[in-house]
Amino acid sequence: MAATEVTFHRGSSVDENSVQVSIRQGDSTSSQEDSDGKPPPSGRLPRLFERSSGSWMNPRFDSTILEKQLVRSYFPQNKRRFQYALLYIIVSCVAWSIFFAVLMRDHWLAFVIGSVAVLIFCISLLFFTCSRFYTCHTMLVTSLVLSIVLCTLTLATVAYYDYPKSPVSNVGMFAICVEILLMMYTVIPMPLLVAVVLGALYSILYEVLYYINRRAMPNYEFENQQEIIMAVCKIFLHICIHLMGLSIFFMSQVRKHSTFWKVAQSIVARRELEVEKHIKEKMIHSVMPRLLADELMQSTGEEDQDSKKRRSLHGSSPKKKKSQGIFRPFYMNRMDNVSILYADIVGFTKMSSNKTAEQLVGLLNDLFGRFDILAEKNGCEKISTLGDCYYCVSGCPEPRPDHAICCVEMGLQMISTIKEFCQDTNENVNMRVGVHTGTVLCGIIGTRRFKFDVWSNDVTLANMMEAAGLPGKVHVSAATAKFFNDAYNLEEGKGDSRHSSLIGR
Repeated sequence: MAATEVTFHRGSSVDENSVQVSIRQGDSTSSQEDSDGKPPPSGRLPRLFERSSGSWMNPRFDSTILEKQLVRSYFPQNKRRFQYALLYIIVSCVAWSIFFAVLMRDHWLAFVIGSVAVLIFCISLLFFTCSRFYTCHTMLVTSLVLSIVLCTLTLATVAYYDYPKSPVSNVGMFAICVEILLMMYTVIPMPLLVAVVLGALYSILYEVLYYINRRAMPNYEFENQQEIIMAVCKIFLHICIHLMGLSIFFMSQVRKHSTFWKVAQSIVARRELEVEKHIKEKMIHSVMPRLLADELMQSTGEEDQDSKKRRSLHGSSPKKKKSQGIFRPFYMNRMDNVSILYADIVGFTKMSSNKTAEQLVGLLNDLFGRFDILAEKNGCEKISTLGDCYYCVSGCPEPRPDHAICCVEMGLQMISTIKEFCQDTNENVNMRVGVHTGTVLCGIIGTRRFKFDVWSNDVTLANMMEAAGLPGKVHVSAATAKFFNDAYNLEEGKGDSRHSSLIGR
C-alpha cells in the first residue's frame, strides 16, 4: 500500500488559523511494519484515534511516516507553547524575587538568589528556542533539562528549609509542586512515559523529603491523627493531579492526531479530485480546440453551480430535458478566411500489403504523432484522421492572418517528415497535400463520442485539391495563393487535368 506523507502546519505567528499542507507519496506500508516489522498490537483497550498504534503509553500513529510528519508539522505549535511556559516561569520568578525581597523573612536572600537563577536560566532557554538550534531533536532534551531543574530546586527547598521560618508556606510549596506537575503534562513537550515517570518520582520525593524535614522539627508526632489525615489527603491530591494531567495529555494527543488525519484525508481527496479534473481537461482538449473546450467547461461549471443552488432552494434536483445535450449551449460558428489542409499517404496500400494490423497501426501512430507535433508548431488545428488521410485547418476556431502560410508550412514539413519516416522504418511512401482557403462552419457534433469538425463546400474542395495533387508537393488553390504575398515559388498545378471538379480553381 502506498503511504501518503503529509505536512500540516497550524497557527503561525501571523495567523493562528493559518494552515499549510504539503503531500508526498512514497512506497511504504501504512502499518506499524514501517518501523519494527511487526503488525500493530491487538489489545483489549480501545484505540485512541484512527490509525492508532494501540499503545496508550505512547499514543502515536501505526505508521512512522505519518508520526514523523505529525511531529514536524506540530513542532511550531509545541515550540510556541513551550515558550509560553518559559514566559510564565519568568514572570513568576520576577514576582517571587520582588516578594522575597520586600518580605525579608528568614532565608529571604537564598530564595531571591534561587529565583534569579531560575529567571536567568529560563531567559537563556527562551533565546535558545528562538534559534535555529532548537529542533525536533533538541526539544526533548531541553524539556527534560527544564523539568529536572525545576524539580531539583523545589525539592531542595522542601528538604533544607524549616517551614515556620521559611518565606514560603506549606500551601505555597504544594501549589508550586502542582504547577510543575501540570506543566510537565501540558505545556512542556515530553512523551507520556517520560512525563509519568518524572512526575511520579517528583511526587514521591516531594512527600518523602517533606516528612523527613517535618520529623526533624521539635514536638512533631507522625502518629497524630491530623498528620495522618493530611498525609492521606496529600497523597490523594497527588493522584488526582496526575490523573488530571493524564486526561489533558490524552485529550490533546487524540485531538492532535485526529485533526491531522482528517486534514490529511481531505487534502489527499482534494489532490485526487484535482488529478481527475486535470485528466478530464486533458481528454477534452484532445478532442476539441482549447478555446472552445474552456468555454464549454466554464458554461457547464456555471450550470452545475446553478443546479446546486436550485437544489438547495427547492430540496430536489431539477429534471433534465430529454433534448438537453451534454454541452449547453450548442456551439456552431461561421468563419471566413480559414485554410484547410488534406494530406494523404502515397504508397499506403503497398506498404500495408505485407504487414499485420498491429504493425500497420503502429507505423501510422508513429507518423501521425509526428504530424500532430507539426500541427501544434505551425498553428494548425487537427480535425481528424481517416485511414491514411490527415486533416487539419488553420484560422479556426481562432482567427489568424497567416492561416494560409501556416497550412502550406505544415504541408511542406509533412513531406520532409515522411522522408525521415521512410529512412527510420525502411519504407517507400510519400505525401500528397492539398490546401484550400474559404468559409467553414465549425462546431461540435454529437452527444456521445463527440468531436470538433468543420463543414462547407470549401472543405470538400480542399479534399479534391489533395486528390488531384502530386506526391511530394503541396497543391494549393488560387484562393489560398493570394494570401502568400510572393512568399513561395509557385508553379502551374494542372489539377483540373486530374480532377474535373477543379476546372477554373
